[in-house]
Order: sequence, then C-alpha cells, then structure tokens
Amino acid sequence: MKALSLSLIFSAVVMSSGMAQTQTAAAPKPKTAYTIAQQFNSLKYRSSPYKEFGHDYRVVRESGLEALLKSVQDTLKAREVSIKNAGKETAIKLEKTQQELAAQKARAQALQQDNARKEQQLRQIDHDISHLSVLGLDMDKQLYVVVSIAIILGLGALAAVFAFMYKNSNSVTQEKIRAYEEIDQELKDHKAAAREREVKLKREMQSEANKVEELKQELAELRKRITV
Repeated sequence: MKALSLSLIFSAVVMSSGMAQTQTAAAPKPKTAYTIAQQFNSLKYRSSPYKEFGHDYRVVRESGLEALLKSVQDTLKAREVSIKNAGKETAIKLEKTQQELAAQKARAQALQQDNARKEQQLRQIDHDISHLSVLGLDMDKQLYVVVSIAIILGLGALAAVFAFMYKNSNSVTQEKIRAYEEIDQELKDHKAAAREREVKLKREMQSEANKVEELKQELAELRKRITV
C-alpha cells in the first residue's frame, strides 16, 4: 500500500512538473502580479490530488511552496514597510496635530485672557455706572440717592424749624421793638413835658425875680422917702 502511495506521489510530482513546464513555456504573468490567494489557487490547481485512508491529499512542487512562501514574506515585508511608513506618517501627523493643538490651546488661552479682560472692563463699566465717588468714598448710586433725599429732607425739616423759630423770634423782636418805641416815645414825651415845665418854671421864677426886683426898688424908694 505504501509503495502504491509513493508511486502515486511520484507520478503526481512528475505530472505537476510537466504542467508547470507547460505553463512556464506559455510565459505566464510575473508572480508579483498575482495576489497570494491567486498564487495559492494556482498552486492548488497545479497539484496532484490523491486519497489515502479516506482523506484527500494533494502533491505540490517544493518550488511552488517556496515561491508562495516568498510571496507571503514579500507581502509581509511590504506590509511591514507600509506599516512603518504609515507609523512615520502617523507620527508626523500626530506631531503636526500636537503642534496645531498647542497653537489652538495658545489661541484659546489668549481668547480666555481677552475675554477675562473684557469681562473685567465690563464689570468696571457696570461698577462705574452704578457707583460714584463721594468725598473719596465709593458709594452705590441708589444709596447715594437715598442718602441725598434723606439729607435734603433733614435740611428741609431743619430749615422749617429755623424758619418757625425765626418767625417766633422775629415776632418777639418786633413786639420788643414796638415796646421800646412806645417807651422811647413816652420818654420823649416825658422829656418834652419836663422841658416845658422847666421853661414854665423858669419863666415863673423870672417873673417872681422881676417882682422881687420891683419890690426891692419900691422898698428902696420908700426908704428914701422916709428918710427925707
């Protein structure tokens, strides 16, 4: 049985070699032009089938297996080179992407700083709008209005109190002035009356003095007459 199997394998190898020579004489396409699947199918097609112990086998040429192995190795090397190139390209793209991300991050930080500066300016503007400086003190405008109204009302009330006090004081002053004028007028009248009485008394005294002088003269004449 083994001898039969060996003879069948030998015949299959011979037939496959003959078929390979025939196909080589037909000038097939270069192996590199075929895919691995096509080369495998071609190798399978050129192999000799046989069956042993209920199993199917195929006899292939060693050169065909080496060619298939070389194609697989070349394909793997090409894939490896492609992967390396792709890795380099990926690394380059990754570096470029990282640079772009760094630039975008820098722009984002610059925008954040600019936004923060603008927000600070807006807050300062809002603060300037809603606040004012009074005697060096920062005060809310609404509070300033309330305080101003309270001060104005207080000053108004104080002015009303002063006005009322001034009115009362003025009325008292006017009454005192009228009383003083009345007293002064009475004093003037009294002085005038006293002056008139004084003048009248002086006249009466002058009249009495004249009478006394006349009496003295009469008395002197009477004495002269008596002595004569």
